[in-house]
Amino acid sequence: MKKYTVDFRNISNVEEAHNILKDSMGFPEYYGANLDALNDCLAEIEKDHKVYIIVNKNGFKGLDSILQVFDDNSINYERIIEI
Repeated sequence: MKKYTVDFRNISNVEEAHNILKDSMGFPEYYGANLDALNDCLAEIEKDHKVYIIVNKNGFKGLDSILQVFDDNSINYERIIEI
């Protein structure tokens, strides 16, 4: 099982979030930095992998949409909230 850590603590918008996702999860250079591209990349990830998503207490606008794509793809993730 591969483990990924996606650290969203120091970002403020969804564009930055996609850059972090691309780097943290090893998405290809042509990653489109949108929810459809995220869905395509997550569809290729083995379901036994684990993703740790670290966010601030209040998160950022767009976080729920990103997490919904993880849910839609049955990706095993844990949301860690830093207070």
